[in-house]
Amino acid sequence: MKKGLITTFYKAHNCGAMLQAYALKKVLNDKGYKIKFLNYRDLNIEESYKMFSLKNKNLKNKLKEILKILIFYKEIKNKNLNFENFQNEKLEETNYEISENNLTNVNKIKEDFIITGSDQVWNVDITKGLSDIYTLNFIKNINKISYAASIGTEKNVLKYKNEYIDKLTGINHISVREESAKNELEKILPSKNIQVVLDPTLLLSQNEWNEEIKTLKKEKERYILSYIVEGNEEQLKIVEYLSELTGLKVIHFERINRYKRVLRKANSDGPLEFVNLIKNADYIVATSFHATVFSIIFNKKFWIVPYKATGSRVTDLLKKLEISNRAVNTLEEFNNRNYDEEIDYEKVNKILEKEREKSINWLIDAIEK
Repeated sequence: MKKGLITTFYKAHNCGAMLQAYALKKVLNDKGYKIKFLNYRDLNIEESYKMFSLKNKNLKNKLKEILKILIFYKEIKNKNLNFENFQNEKLEETNYEISENNLTNVNKIKEDFIITGSDQVWNVDITKGLSDIYTLNFIKNINKISYAASIGTEKNVLKYKNEYIDKLTGINHISVREESAKNELEKILPSKNIQVVLDPTLLLSQNEWNEEIKTLKKEKERYILSYIVEGNEEQLKIVEYLSELTGLKVIHFERINRYKRVLRKANSDGPLEFVNLIKNADYIVATSFHATVFSIIFNKKFWIVPYKATGSRVTDLLKKLEISNRAVNTLEEFNNRNYDEEIDYEKVNKILEKEREKSINWLIDAIEK
């Protein structure tokens, strides 16, 4: 049995980050590999999800942070607890820690291969520069693989061209999540055979995800699920209009309610509760990549308002599955569509199954080479 490590944003209190990490681990476990997550203290990521942080904030923003904690303390605490429970139960990590400033534990790594990704591990806007941990430059004499790594936006490669060349050259097998990332990286790394593969969450079938959430309950009422990565007024207008058209209430993940008809807030829910809410929604309106992914997995009626900073992830996936019409940018554009339009999921599922098989085969080949 080969052993491997994964390095990714598995500690981030974000549904997509934790679910993609778990999905990749589960796929490899099911193929007979023993997998752990590299216990890496990514201070940039951890700072973003701390319950209380005053770091690098001016006085005005510090006061806002304190006020936020006073108002939403219980919700934030419950969310942190739900995510920490998921991490502890599902994402086994190494019993030693690695940091960019302290690599003394590198000699404890005895695995056969190491994978970086998925997620935006090569997005310099998030990692504050290309990290040696996520580009696997901190270790030698091991099979280095990237799986569905994301650069965020193409402009990052143009801006940091030399750094990308220097940091990614040592990776044995490179795969990314977006066609746009493949195109940009191939320009600067012509010797690399770069592949586009599915996000790990798409490697598990609907039945496999159903098994993960089988003990969770359904809501008592039908609902529209709204999931926003960052404030988007057009998305809000679309949700409100759809609620008026259908008479359905909204479940949302925001701390402050901005909707007229609300069933409940779900901002304290954990990763699997997020999956369960998508499975049982009548409609999903989102800006999120992983909300798109799980809407597709569960064959739902969904509409996506692509997030400006990382929208290529969503649009590339929709194009691959031949459902680009599910992306809208404005309420006016949404009004020109049939809100209740069915998706030809027989066709989508066939494409997805083919891509799933191709992605898994690429990953296994990369490990075994």
